[in-house]
Amino acid sequence: MLSLWSVAWSGQPSAATVVALDPGVGAPLDFVEYEAENGATNGRIVGPDRTFATLASEASGRRAVLLEGQGDYVEFTLSAPANALTVRYAVPDGPEGKPIDARLGVYAQSRRISELAVTSRYCCYYGRYPFTKHPADGNGHHFFDHARILLDRVLPAGAVVRLTSDPRPQASWIAIDLVDFEMVPAPLSRPPRSLSVVDFGADPYGELDSREAFTKAMAAASGSRRPVWVPPGHFRLDGHVQVDRVEIAGAGPWYSVLQGDGVGLYGRDAPNPSQAVDIHDLAIIGQVNERDDHKALAGIGGALGGGSRIRDVFIQHVKVGLWLDGPFDGLLVRHVRVLDTTADGLNLHSGISGVIVEDSLFRNNGDDGIASWAEHLANHDIIIRHNTVVAPILANGVAIYGGRDITVSNNLIADTLTEGGGLHLANRFGAVPLSGRIFLKGNMVVRGGSIDPRWHIGIGAVWLFALDVPIKAQIDLQTTTLLDSSEEAMLLFGKRIDGLVVNGLRVDRTGGSLIELRADGSASLSGVWATGIVEPTVRKCSTFQLEWKGSNNGLNSSSVQGC
Repeated sequence: MLSLWSVAWSGQPSAATVVALDPGVGAPLDFVEYEAENGATNGRIVGPDRTFATLASEASGRRAVLLEGQGDYVEFTLSAPANALTVRYAVPDGPEGKPIDARLGVYAQSRRISELAVTSRYCCYYGRYPFTKHPADGNGHHFFDHARILLDRVLPAGAVVRLTSDPRPQASWIAIDLVDFEMVPAPLSRPPRSLSVVDFGADPYGELDSREAFTKAMAAASGSRRPVWVPPGHFRLDGHVQVDRVEIAGAGPWYSVLQGDGVGLYGRDAPNPSQAVDIHDLAIIGQVNERDDHKALAGIGGALGGGSRIRDVFIQHVKVGLWLDGPFDGLLVRHVRVLDTTADGLNLHSGISGVIVEDSLFRNNGDDGIASWAEHLANHDIIIRHNTVVAPILANGVAIYGGRDITVSNNLIADTLTEGGGLHLANRFGAVPLSGRIFLKGNMVVRGGSIDPRWHIGIGAVWLFALDVPIKAQIDLQTTTLLDSSEEAMLLFGKRIDGLVVNGLRVDRTGGSLIELRADGSASLSGVWATGIVEPTVRKCSTFQLEWKGSNNGLNSSSVQGC
């Protein structure tokens, strides 16, 4: 298990991009990640750029490699054996937004070993929220997508792997952001006493809709307390399958794949939520290529409580990876990968409690990476820890909209783009106001924050927003690291904010002040270490009172300026 950037930038780094992770920050991941701009290439490196609606601004590290002509390539020397790779890439839309399909050649030791299909059909939104698929609306963004392939061989450490565009390219260019190389184990064995979906008529070749077969298998398994077995194959599910009191076991996310138009596994609706559901070792890959907030198009949805578990699941091309509606209590989400959604990666919505979200990767999500939204009913006793959120195309890395007694710890957030920051606490969107203890500890935000196009102000890497009502909660922000923030490190905005205690804050480089105050209220800060911040230390646009305690280094706490 390898932590994302502790290895990602250790192979062929440039001095401008090396980031040393604090121990235990982010998700433990099963792959080694290589940034394209740090590989060997004859392509054109674009970036760095943080301007919304540019290709480089959406790239991890804000740089990518363009393959524009025949013979252009990017190559990587493997630091560990691998038999699979996942590429984050971009292909331009065709005329009038029509999709373009293309191919990448995969070479090892100068021999072509495979090819990877890439497409623009999941890229490129236009206009303003909720966005369209019409280039004439301008403001094009959401350029990147992922493609993955399981090879028929193991590439040893030291192998040189090259990606190059097809000699007869369909696209005018292909951008490569990064590649994850992974050693995928053999398929898992069928659990004892399990019921196979194939025995109920499911088609493992994906030609027939298997939803009815899955539904029958779920009913039989729930009644007999036997697991449902999803063997290796691609199963088409053109719609949701309801799950309750059942274990759904696959052979692994690279082998057992649920795919289709509207594919999803859904719990029963509250107030009668599903209980004791265990979903593991499979992939859910949809066909959602636009944002429609009126449609339920999550990979996993509904209400799943009573000790339910979601683990070792790969989710891609759905509107939301996991959209869970309360009230319900008792859920574990562990070691999931959620890529290329048109909205949130994960959203805990309305009256959800007793949830742990951990050890998971959220990348290229169309809205918040991870959100807890206490609309109408307070979410509480939520733990969000050891996750990695990279390049959310809109909004925040981790967002807590109301609720009480919530812990956000040891998460890694990077490359937020527009209308959001890295860590966000807010009374907004009709949420039950924040209360109790909101505990944020050991989190790291890299290149966080953005310019908000509505207010034309910077959004901090840490952002507190009292929009609907004042914030009156015990907010403990401890041992937080903010690196290379796009704007100010912290922004306090809106109505009155009280209860914030900052203890241990490391800030290295900002595009603005250490803290900008656009709300009334009070807070205390101690153990602040800062370097490379833009003066003044405090930009004060209100009567907010800061109390500096203990030792603070590298800053002038008396450097205060109005707006």
